[in-house]
Amino acid sequence: MALTQGAWTTQLSGDSGFYVTKCNVAFTTAENDAYTLKTPRLLDTTKPWTMLLASAATPDGSALPLDIWGGYGDSFALAGDGSTVAATNGVLIKQVFDDVVLAVSPLIYQFTFDPDLPVADVVTVSAIATGPKIRIPIMPHYAFNLDGASTLNATNCDFTIIQYQGK
Repeated sequence: MALTQGAWTTQLSGDSGFYVTKCNVAFTTAENDAYTLKTPRLLDTTKPWTMLLASAATPDGSALPLDIWGGYGDSFALAGDGSTVAATNGVLIKQVFDDVVLAVSPLIYQFTFDPDLPVADVVTVSAIATGPKIRIPIMPHYAFNLDGASTLNATNCDFTIIQYQGK
């Protein structure tokens, strides 16, 4: 499998009060799925945070759901492809969105993850303008999986997490 996962790198933190980290995932036509590494420990999973998903090109010709996985151990990782994607020390939490290919190129989505979201998840296509809002369980780590039904296009996606942690 040719999937290449970049390490999460901190873009901004400290004086601004914002924590920003980014993971680039490059994939080829050799795989159906593309997923991130586990999120860094600096992410405060007890508070809301925003994740941006961006790609300069359409990643798939078929529907491309986005899943969030939760990790409960330091060795949490995703592995496999297609129907064999599985976690070590983790679980599939839920499908976050049913088709991220719906956006126009360049593909850019914004998701809000909140462990205390007081309403039902907002993940419909009409939520694209305001950004889907998803309630998630508090876990030490998360990972994201673009869950393709067919082989992906040769491109990459940037996953960027932004969280206000205060000054």
